[in-house]
Amino acid sequence: MNAKIDNLSEISKLLSVKSKMSCDILSLFTKFGLGHMLNRLSLEKHDGISAVQLILSLCLFRINGETIHSIYKKKFYGLLETGKNCYYRMMIREAMNWRRLMNETVVRFECLLRKNGIKTEDENTCVIIDDTTIEKTGKTLEHISKVFDHVKMKCVLGYKLLLCMYFDGKSSLPFDFSLHEELGKEGNSGLSKKEQKNRYSKKRLKSAPGYEREQECNMSKMDCAVKMIQRMWHCGLHPHYALADSWFANEKFISSIREIGNGALHYIGLAKMDKTKYQVEGRKHRVEELIALYTRQIKACRKYKCQYIMLKGKLGGLPVRIYLIKYGRNTRWNIMLSTDVSMPFVRAFELYQIRWNIEVVNKETKEYLGLGSYIGRDLDGQIADATLCYITYIVMSLEKRVSEYDTMGQLFGAMEEEVMSLTLWRRVLRCLERVLDVLGDRLGYSIDELAQVLIDDPETREDYMVMADALMNRQLSQHAA
Repeated sequence: MNAKIDNLSEISKLLSVKSKMSCDILSLFTKFGLGHMLNRLSLEKHDGISAVQLILSLCLFRINGETIHSIYKKKFYGLLETGKNCYYRMMIREAMNWRRLMNETVVRFECLLRKNGIKTEDENTCVIIDDTTIEKTGKTLEHISKVFDHVKMKCVLGYKLLLCMYFDGKSSLPFDFSLHEELGKEGNSGLSKKEQKNRYSKKRLKSAPGYEREQECNMSKMDCAVKMIQRMWHCGLHPHYALADSWFANEKFISSIREIGNGALHYIGLAKMDKTKYQVEGRKHRVEELIALYTRQIKACRKYKCQYIMLKGKLGGLPVRIYLIKYGRNTRWNIMLSTDVSMPFVRAFELYQIRWNIEVVNKETKEYLGLGSYIGRDLDGQIADATLCYITYIVMSLEKRVSEYDTMGQLFGAMEEEVMSLTLWRRVLRCLERVLDVLGDRLGYSIDELAQVLIDDPETREDYMVMADALMNRQLSQHAA
Protein backbone atom coordinates (compact mmCIF):
# COMPACT_ATOMS: atom_id res chain seq x y z
CA MET A 1 0.00 0.00 0.00
CA ASN A 2 1.42 3.37 -1.05
CA ALA A 3 -0.04 6.82 -0.63
CA LYS A 4 1.67 7.98 -3.83
CA ILE A 5 2.71 11.23 -2.21
CA ASP A 6 5.99 11.08 -4.11
CA ASN A 7 3.96 11.43 -7.28
CA LEU A 8 2.19 14.42 -5.76
CA SER A 9 5.45 16.23 -5.22
CA GLU A 10 6.28 15.93 -8.90
CA ILE A 11 2.82 17.00 -10.01
CA SER A 12 2.82 19.98 -7.64
CA LYS A 13 5.82 21.52 -9.43
CA LEU A 14 3.60 22.10 -12.45
CA LEU A 15 1.05 24.00 -10.39
CA SER A 16 3.38 26.96 -9.87
CA VAL A 17 2.87 27.98 -13.52
CA LYS A 18 -0.42 29.80 -12.89
CA SER A 19 -0.84 29.42 -9.14
CA LYS A 20 -2.07 32.39 -7.10
CA MET A 21 0.17 31.31 -4.26
CA SER A 22 3.85 32.13 -3.93
CA CYS A 23 4.60 28.42 -3.58
CA ASP A 24 2.55 25.26 -3.92
CA ILE A 25 1.02 23.40 -1.00
CA LEU A 26 3.44 20.51 -0.78
CA SER A 27 6.57 22.66 -0.83
CA LEU A 28 4.94 24.82 1.84
CA PHE A 29 4.57 21.78 4.11
CA THR A 30 8.08 20.63 3.19
CA LYS A 31 9.55 23.85 4.62
CA PHE A 32 8.47 22.77 8.10
CA GLY A 33 10.55 19.57 7.92
CA LEU A 34 7.88 17.21 9.27
CA GLY A 35 10.16 14.30 8.44
CA HIS A 36 12.94 15.57 10.70
CA MET A 37 10.46 16.22 13.53
CA LEU A 38 9.05 12.70 13.24
CA ASN A 39 12.55 11.24 13.12
CA ARG A 40 13.27 12.87 16.47
CA LEU A 41 10.03 11.34 17.77
CA SER A 42 11.06 7.92 16.35
CA LEU A 43 7.84 7.80 14.33
CA GLU A 44 9.13 7.73 10.76
CA LYS A 45 7.13 4.65 9.74
CA HIS A 46 3.76 3.20 10.63
CA ASP A 47 2.90 -0.25 9.27
CA GLY A 48 5.48 0.32 6.52
CA ILE A 49 3.98 3.66 5.48
CA SER A 50 5.78 6.93 6.09
CA ALA A 51 4.16 8.93 8.90
CA VAL A 52 4.96 12.08 6.91
CA GLN A 53 2.85 10.80 4.02
CA LEU A 54 -0.05 10.02 6.34
CA ILE A 55 0.07 13.39 8.11
CA LEU A 56 0.46 15.32 4.86
CA SER A 57 -2.46 13.46 3.30
CA LEU A 58 -4.66 14.12 6.33
CA CYS A 59 -3.83 17.83 6.12
CA LEU A 60 -4.69 17.89 2.41
CA PHE A 61 -7.99 16.14 3.14
CA ARG A 62 -8.75 18.84 5.72
CA ILE A 63 -7.95 21.70 3.35
CA ASN A 64 -10.28 20.11 0.82
CA GLY A 65 -13.05 19.90 3.43
CA GLU A 66 -13.08 16.11 3.48
CA THR A 67 -12.88 13.42 6.15
CA ILE A 68 -11.12 10.07 5.81
CA HIS A 69 -14.47 8.39 5.18
CA SER A 70 -15.70 10.90 2.60
CA ILE A 71 -12.37 11.01 0.79
CA TYR A 72 -12.34 7.27 0.32
CA LYS A 73 -15.99 7.22 -0.64
CA LYS A 74 -15.00 9.46 -3.54
CA LYS A 75 -11.63 7.65 -3.85
CA PHE A 76 -10.09 11.17 -3.76
CA TYR A 77 -10.53 11.28 -7.51
CA GLY A 78 -8.02 8.42 -7.87
CA LEU A 79 -5.26 10.29 -6.07
CA LEU A 80 -4.57 7.69 -3.35
CA GLU A 81 -4.13 3.96 -3.65
CA THR A 82 -3.70 2.98 -0.01
CA GLY A 83 -6.25 1.58 2.42
CA LYS A 84 -8.03 3.94 4.79
CA ASN A 85 -7.31 1.86 7.88
CA CYS A 86 -3.72 3.12 8.04
CA TYR A 87 -5.11 6.63 8.57
CA TYR A 88 -7.49 5.53 11.30
CA ARG A 89 -4.67 3.65 13.05
CA MET A 90 -2.48 6.73 12.82
CA MET A 91 -5.18 8.85 14.46
CA ILE A 92 -5.54 6.64 17.55
CA ARG A 93 -1.86 5.90 18.21
CA GLU A 94 -1.31 6.56 21.90
CA ALA A 95 2.47 6.50 21.29
CA MET A 96 2.23 9.44 18.88
CA ASN A 97 3.49 12.60 20.59
CA TRP A 98 1.11 15.05 18.90
CA ARG A 99 1.89 17.75 21.45
CA ARG A 100 5.59 17.83 20.69
CA LEU A 101 4.91 17.81 16.96
CA MET A 102 2.62 20.83 17.30
CA ASN A 103 5.06 22.67 19.58
CA GLU A 104 7.97 22.17 17.20
CA THR A 105 5.85 23.28 14.23
CA VAL A 106 5.40 26.69 15.89
CA VAL A 107 9.11 26.89 16.72
CA ARG A 108 9.90 26.00 13.11
CA PHE A 109 7.53 28.75 11.93
CA GLU A 110 9.55 31.37 13.79
CA CYS A 111 12.83 29.89 12.49
CA LEU A 112 11.56 30.11 8.90
CA LEU A 113 10.68 33.78 9.39
CA ARG A 114 14.16 34.58 10.67
CA LYS A 115 15.71 32.55 7.86
CA ASN A 116 13.83 34.67 5.32
CA GLY A 117 14.81 37.93 7.00
CA ILE A 118 11.34 38.62 8.42
CA LYS A 119 11.28 40.38 11.78
CA THR A 120 10.10 38.07 14.55
CA GLU A 121 10.99 39.91 17.77
CA ASP A 122 8.36 42.40 18.83
CA GLU A 123 7.53 44.20 22.04
CA ASN A 124 3.94 43.01 21.72
CA THR A 125 4.66 39.24 21.79
CA CYS A 126 2.00 37.52 23.87
CA VAL A 127 0.78 34.16 25.01
CA ILE A 128 -3.02 33.99 25.02
CA ILE A 129 -5.11 31.49 26.96
CA ASP A 130 -8.78 30.77 26.31
CA ASP A 131 -11.18 27.86 26.09
CA THR A 132 -13.78 27.01 23.46
CA THR A 133 -16.59 24.49 23.23
CA ILE A 134 -16.17 21.45 20.98
CA GLU A 135 -19.72 20.23 20.54
CA LYS A 136 -20.37 16.50 19.89
CA THR A 137 -23.41 14.31 19.33
CA GLY A 138 -22.36 10.83 20.52
CA LYS A 139 -22.62 9.94 24.21
CA THR A 140 -20.20 7.00 23.88
CA LEU A 141 -17.13 9.15 23.19
CA GLU A 142 -14.31 8.86 25.70
CA HIS A 143 -14.56 11.49 28.47
CA ILE A 144 -17.61 13.10 26.84
CA SER A 145 -19.62 15.33 29.17
CA LYS A 146 -22.08 18.19 29.33
CA VAL A 147 -20.14 21.46 29.12
CA PHE A 148 -21.41 25.00 29.42
CA ASP A 149 -21.36 26.92 26.14
CA HIS A 150 -21.04 30.68 26.77
CA VAL A 151 -22.28 31.46 23.27
CA LYS A 152 -25.50 29.45 23.53
CA MET A 153 -25.71 30.11 27.30
CA LYS A 154 -26.63 26.51 27.99
CA CYS A 155 -25.00 23.11 28.53
CA VAL A 156 -24.20 21.05 25.44
CA LEU A 157 -22.64 17.63 24.90
CA GLY A 158 -18.95 17.85 24.06
CA TYR A 159 -15.52 18.89 25.34
CA LYS A 160 -13.88 22.08 26.50
CA LEU A 161 -10.74 22.76 24.48
CA LEU A 162 -8.22 24.95 26.29
CA LEU A 163 -5.99 26.64 23.71
CA CYS A 164 -2.60 28.21 24.36
CA MET A 165 -1.67 30.54 21.50
CA TYR A 166 1.55 32.40 20.72
CA PHE A 167 1.27 35.85 19.13
CA ASP A 168 4.58 37.06 17.67
CA GLY A 169 3.42 40.58 16.93
CA LYS A 170 1.68 39.67 13.69
CA SER A 171 0.81 35.96 13.41
CA SER A 172 -1.43 34.04 15.80
CA LEU A 173 -0.04 30.52 16.23
CA PRO A 174 -1.79 27.72 18.19
CA PHE A 175 1.03 26.31 20.34
CA ASP A 176 -0.66 23.80 22.63
CA PHE A 177 -4.08 22.64 23.81
CA SER A 178 -5.83 20.24 26.15
CA LEU A 179 -9.29 18.66 26.12
CA HIS A 180 -11.39 18.71 29.28
CA GLU A 181 -14.60 17.22 30.56
CA GLU A 182 -16.71 19.08 33.10
CA LEU A 183 -17.86 16.90 35.99
CA GLY A 184 -20.55 19.34 37.14
CA LYS A 185 -21.91 19.89 40.64
CA GLU A 186 -23.01 16.28 41.00
CA GLY A 187 -19.76 14.90 39.60
CA ASN A 188 -21.47 12.82 36.92
CA SER A 189 -20.48 14.89 33.84
CA GLY A 190 -24.17 15.58 33.24
CA LEU A 191 -24.75 11.95 32.21
CA SER A 192 -26.82 9.14 33.66
CA LYS A 193 -25.10 6.12 35.20
CA LYS A 194 -25.90 4.06 32.11
CA GLU A 195 -24.48 6.74 29.81
CA GLN A 196 -21.31 6.97 31.90
CA LYS A 197 -20.90 3.19 31.75
CA ASN A 198 -21.34 3.15 27.97
CA ARG A 199 -18.61 5.73 27.38
CA TYR A 200 -15.60 4.36 25.54
CA SER A 201 -12.41 3.81 27.55
CA LYS A 202 -9.09 2.08 27.06
CA LYS A 203 -5.98 1.34 29.08
CA ARG A 204 -2.87 3.26 28.16
CA LEU A 205 0.75 2.80 29.11
CA LYS A 206 1.83 5.45 31.61
CA SER A 207 4.88 6.13 29.46
CA ALA A 208 2.74 6.89 26.38
CA PRO A 209 1.99 10.53 25.44
CA GLY A 210 -1.67 9.57 25.11
CA TYR A 211 -1.78 8.76 28.84
CA GLU A 212 -0.80 12.30 29.76
CA ARG A 213 -3.45 13.78 27.45
CA GLU A 214 -6.10 11.48 28.94
CA GLN A 215 -5.15 12.53 32.48
CA GLU A 216 -5.56 16.20 31.54
CA CYS A 217 -9.28 15.70 30.93
CA ASN A 218 -10.00 15.95 34.65
CA MET A 219 -7.25 18.42 35.53
CA SER A 220 -7.81 22.06 36.37
CA LYS A 221 -7.69 24.26 33.27
CA MET A 222 -5.54 26.76 35.14
CA ASP A 223 -2.96 24.11 36.02
CA CYS A 224 -2.90 22.96 32.39
CA ALA A 225 -2.56 26.55 31.19
CA VAL A 226 0.46 27.17 33.42
CA LYS A 227 2.14 23.97 32.19
CA MET A 228 1.54 24.98 28.57
CA ILE A 229 3.13 28.39 29.09
CA GLN A 230 6.08 26.80 30.88
CA ARG A 231 6.47 24.43 27.95
CA MET A 232 6.41 27.39 25.55
CA TRP A 233 9.15 29.13 27.54
CA HIS A 234 11.34 25.99 27.51
CA CYS A 235 10.90 25.74 23.72
CA GLY A 236 12.59 29.13 23.34
CA LEU A 237 9.48 31.23 22.76
CA HIS A 238 9.57 34.07 25.30
CA PRO A 239 6.48 36.30 25.11
CA HIS A 240 6.35 39.52 27.08
CA TYR A 241 2.74 39.27 28.21
CA ALA A 242 0.15 36.63 29.12
CA LEU A 243 -3.43 37.55 28.21
CA ALA A 244 -6.57 35.88 29.55
CA ASP A 245 -10.20 36.66 30.30
CA SER A 246 -11.78 37.22 33.71
CA TRP A 247 -12.13 33.48 34.46
CA PHE A 248 -8.36 33.20 34.99
CA ALA A 249 -8.01 36.33 37.15
CA ASN A 250 -7.04 34.97 40.56
CA GLU A 251 -3.96 35.33 42.73
CA LYS A 252 -2.76 31.72 42.35
CA PHE A 253 -2.84 31.72 38.54
CA ILE A 254 -1.31 35.19 38.14
CA SER A 255 1.45 34.36 40.63
CA SER A 256 2.27 31.19 38.65
CA ILE A 257 2.54 33.31 35.49
CA ARG A 258 4.92 35.74 37.18
CA GLU A 259 7.20 32.88 38.27
CA ILE A 260 7.80 31.88 34.64
CA GLY A 261 11.03 33.37 33.33
CA ASN A 262 11.85 34.80 36.78
CA GLY A 263 9.28 37.56 36.42
CA ALA A 264 9.94 38.33 32.75
CA LEU A 265 6.33 37.46 31.82
CA HIS A 266 3.62 39.96 32.83
CA TYR A 267 -0.09 39.23 33.12
CA ILE A 268 -2.84 41.43 31.63
CA GLY A 269 -6.52 40.53 31.82
CA LEU A 270 -10.01 41.45 32.89
CA ALA A 271 -11.24 40.48 36.34
CA LYS A 272 -14.68 39.64 37.67
CA MET A 273 -16.82 42.28 39.34
CA ASP A 274 -17.26 40.11 42.42
CA LYS A 275 -16.44 40.27 46.12
CA THR A 276 -12.68 40.07 45.58
CA LYS A 277 -10.85 42.67 47.67
CA TYR A 278 -7.92 44.69 46.39
CA GLN A 279 -5.47 46.46 48.69
CA VAL A 280 -5.05 50.14 47.78
CA GLU A 281 -3.17 52.58 50.00
CA GLY A 282 -2.95 50.02 52.79
CA ARG A 283 -6.68 49.16 52.89
CA LYS A 284 -8.68 46.39 51.24
CA HIS A 285 -11.75 47.31 49.22
CA ARG A 286 -14.12 45.65 46.79
CA VAL A 287 -14.43 47.07 43.28
CA GLU A 288 -17.62 49.02 44.03
CA GLU A 289 -15.93 50.65 47.01
CA LEU A 290 -12.88 51.61 44.93
CA ILE A 291 -15.11 53.29 42.34
CA ALA A 292 -16.88 55.29 45.05
CA LEU A 293 -13.67 56.25 46.82
CA TYR A 294 -11.71 57.36 43.75
CA THR A 295 -14.42 58.99 41.63
CA ARG A 296 -12.43 62.24 41.56
CA GLN A 297 -9.58 60.46 39.75
CA ILE A 298 -11.69 59.60 36.71
CA LYS A 299 -9.93 60.39 33.43
CA ALA A 300 -11.25 60.43 29.87
CA CYS A 301 -9.67 58.51 27.02
CA ARG A 302 -10.76 60.09 23.75
CA LYS A 303 -8.98 57.49 21.65
CA TYR A 304 -11.18 54.66 22.91
CA LYS A 305 -14.17 56.73 24.05
CA CYS A 306 -14.13 55.58 27.63
CA GLN A 307 -13.48 56.77 31.17
CA TYR A 308 -11.06 55.11 33.55
CA ILE A 309 -9.59 55.19 37.03
CA MET A 310 -5.99 53.96 37.37
CA LEU A 311 -4.73 52.74 40.75
CA LYS A 312 -1.76 50.92 42.21
CA GLY A 313 -2.66 48.10 44.54
CA LYS A 314 -2.27 44.47 45.47
CA LEU A 315 -4.22 41.28 44.75
CA GLY A 316 -3.39 39.30 47.87
CA GLY A 317 0.35 39.80 48.09
CA LEU A 318 0.79 40.42 44.36
CA PRO A 319 1.47 44.02 43.18
CA VAL A 320 -0.92 44.98 40.37
CA ARG A 321 -2.03 48.01 38.40
CA ILE A 322 -5.83 48.32 38.59
CA TYR A 323 -7.80 49.89 35.73
CA LEU A 324 -11.48 50.64 36.36
CA ILE A 325 -13.14 51.25 32.97
CA LYS A 326 -16.52 52.59 31.85
CA TYR A 327 -17.41 52.73 28.15
CA GLY A 328 -19.39 55.61 26.63
CA ARG A 329 -22.63 56.32 28.45
CA ASN A 330 -22.74 52.87 29.98
CA THR A 331 -23.14 52.98 33.76
CA ARG A 332 -21.50 49.56 34.20
CA TRP A 333 -17.83 49.46 35.19
CA ASN A 334 -15.21 46.85 34.23
CA ILE A 335 -11.94 46.03 35.92
CA MET A 336 -8.66 45.15 34.22
CA LEU A 337 -5.44 44.09 35.94
CA SER A 338 -1.78 44.28 34.93
CA THR A 339 1.23 43.02 36.86
CA ASP A 340 3.31 45.75 35.18
CA VAL A 341 2.54 48.49 37.70
CA SER A 342 4.16 51.18 35.54
CA MET A 343 2.03 50.52 32.46
CA PRO A 344 -0.22 53.41 31.31
CA PHE A 345 -3.89 52.77 30.56
CA VAL A 346 -3.78 53.09 26.75
CA ARG A 347 -0.87 50.64 26.49
CA ALA A 348 -2.63 48.06 28.70
CA PHE A 349 -5.92 48.52 26.82
CA GLU A 350 -4.26 47.99 23.42
CA LEU A 351 -2.38 44.92 24.59
CA TYR A 352 -5.51 43.32 25.99
CA GLN A 353 -7.27 43.83 22.67
CA ILE A 354 -4.77 41.34 21.19
CA ARG A 355 -6.58 38.65 23.20
CA TRP A 356 -9.40 38.72 20.66
CA ASN A 357 -7.06 37.10 18.14
CA ILE A 358 -7.65 33.77 19.84
CA GLU A 359 -11.38 34.14 19.22
CA VAL A 360 -10.60 34.65 15.52
CA VAL A 361 -8.43 31.50 15.48
CA ASN A 362 -11.20 29.47 17.12
CA LYS A 363 -13.71 30.73 14.57
CA GLU A 364 -11.48 30.14 11.54
CA THR A 365 -10.34 26.65 12.55
CA LYS A 366 -13.94 25.58 13.09
CA GLU A 367 -15.26 27.23 9.93
CA TYR A 368 -12.48 26.41 7.46
CA LEU A 369 -10.60 23.42 8.89
CA GLY A 370 -13.30 21.42 10.63
CA LEU A 371 -11.99 21.66 14.20
CA GLY A 372 -14.01 19.23 16.34
CA SER A 373 -15.59 17.40 13.40
CA TYR A 374 -13.90 14.06 14.20
CA ILE A 375 -16.53 11.52 15.33
CA GLY A 376 -14.29 8.72 16.62
CA ARG A 377 -14.78 7.52 20.20
CA ASP A 378 -11.09 7.31 21.10
CA LEU A 379 -9.70 10.40 22.87
CA ASP A 380 -6.38 9.89 21.08
CA GLY A 381 -8.25 10.41 17.80
CA GLN A 382 -9.80 13.63 19.09
CA ILE A 383 -6.34 14.89 20.09
CA ALA A 384 -4.89 13.93 16.69
CA ASP A 385 -7.74 15.63 14.82
CA ALA A 386 -7.32 18.92 16.68
CA THR A 387 -3.52 18.79 16.28
CA LEU A 388 -3.74 18.22 12.51
CA CYS A 389 -6.19 21.11 12.30
CA TYR A 390 -3.80 23.44 14.13
CA ILE A 391 -0.72 22.28 12.18
CA THR A 392 -2.57 23.01 8.93
CA TYR A 393 -3.50 26.44 10.30
CA ILE A 394 0.14 27.18 11.21
CA VAL A 395 1.33 26.19 7.72
CA MET A 396 -1.34 28.39 6.16
CA SER A 397 -0.28 31.23 8.47
CA LEU A 398 3.23 31.10 7.02
CA GLU A 399 1.87 31.55 3.51
CA LYS A 400 -0.35 34.39 4.72
CA ARG A 401 2.63 36.04 6.44
CA VAL A 402 4.81 36.12 3.33
CA SER A 403 2.12 36.72 0.69
CA GLU A 404 -0.50 39.30 -0.15
CA TYR A 405 -3.46 37.48 1.39
CA ASP A 406 -5.43 39.74 3.72
CA THR A 407 -7.60 37.09 5.37
CA MET A 408 -7.33 33.42 6.18
CA GLY A 409 -10.55 32.87 4.24
CA GLN A 410 -8.94 34.05 1.00
CA LEU A 411 -5.93 31.84 1.62
CA PHE A 412 -8.12 28.85 2.42
CA GLY A 413 -10.01 29.29 -0.86
CA ALA A 414 -6.75 29.39 -2.83
CA MET A 415 -5.39 26.30 -1.09
CA GLU A 416 -8.63 24.40 -1.62
CA GLU A 417 -8.45 25.29 -5.31
CA GLU A 418 -4.90 24.02 -5.48
CA VAL A 419 -5.80 20.68 -3.89
CA MET A 420 -8.51 20.28 -6.53
CA SER A 421 -5.90 21.06 -9.18
CA LEU A 422 -3.77 18.23 -7.84
CA THR A 423 -6.59 15.78 -8.47
CA LEU A 424 -6.99 17.03 -12.07
CA TRP A 425 -3.29 16.58 -12.76
CA ARG A 426 -3.37 13.09 -11.30
CA ARG A 427 -6.14 12.06 -13.67
CA VAL A 428 -4.42 13.66 -16.68
CA LEU A 429 -1.15 11.91 -15.91
CA ARG A 430 -2.92 8.58 -15.52
CA CYS A 431 -4.41 9.00 -18.98
CA LEU A 432 -0.95 9.79 -20.36
CA GLU A 433 0.45 6.76 -18.57
CA ARG A 434 -2.13 4.50 -20.20
CA VAL A 435 -1.38 6.00 -23.63
CA LEU A 436 2.37 5.43 -23.14
CA ASP A 437 1.70 1.89 -21.96
CA VAL A 438 -0.23 1.05 -25.15
CA LEU A 439 2.44 2.69 -27.34
CA GLY A 440 5.18 0.83 -25.51
CA ASP A 441 3.49 -2.53 -26.13
CA ARG A 442 3.18 -1.78 -29.85
CA LEU A 443 6.68 -0.35 -30.27
CA GLY A 444 8.54 -2.64 -27.89
CA TYR A 445 9.58 0.05 -25.40
CA SER A 446 9.02 0.31 -21.65
CA ILE A 447 7.13 3.31 -20.24
CA ASP A 448 10.33 4.71 -18.71
CA GLU A 449 12.14 4.48 -22.04
CA LEU A 450 9.28 6.19 -23.89
CA ALA A 451 9.08 8.95 -21.27
CA GLN A 452 12.81 9.58 -21.54
CA VAL A 453 12.59 9.81 -25.34
CA LEU A 454 9.78 12.37 -25.07
CA ILE A 455 11.62 14.44 -22.46
CA ASP A 456 14.84 14.45 -24.49
CA ASP A 457 12.99 15.86 -27.51
CA PRO A 458 12.85 19.70 -27.10
CA GLU A 459 9.78 20.13 -29.35
CA THR A 460 7.83 17.43 -27.54
CA ARG A 461 8.76 18.88 -24.15
CA GLU A 462 7.61 22.34 -25.29
CA ASP A 463 4.31 20.90 -26.53
CA TYR A 464 3.84 19.24 -23.15
CA MET A 465 4.29 22.53 -21.30
CA VAL A 466 1.80 24.25 -23.64
CA MET A 467 -0.71 21.52 -22.84
CA ALA A 468 0.01 21.90 -19.12
CA ASP A 469 -0.50 25.66 -19.35
CA ALA A 470 -3.81 25.19 -21.19
CA LEU A 471 -5.06 22.72 -18.58
CA MET A 472 -4.16 25.07 -15.76
CA ASN A 473 -5.89 28.02 -17.43
CA ARG A 474 -9.00 25.94 -17.88
CA GLN A 475 -8.93 24.82 -14.27
CA LEU A 476 -8.60 28.41 -13.01
CA SER A 477 -11.34 29.68 -15.31
CA GLN A 478 -13.70 26.98 -14.02
CA HIS A 479 -13.10 28.10 -10.44
CA ALA A 480 -13.52 31.76 -11.39
CA ALA A 481 -16.85 30.95 -13.02
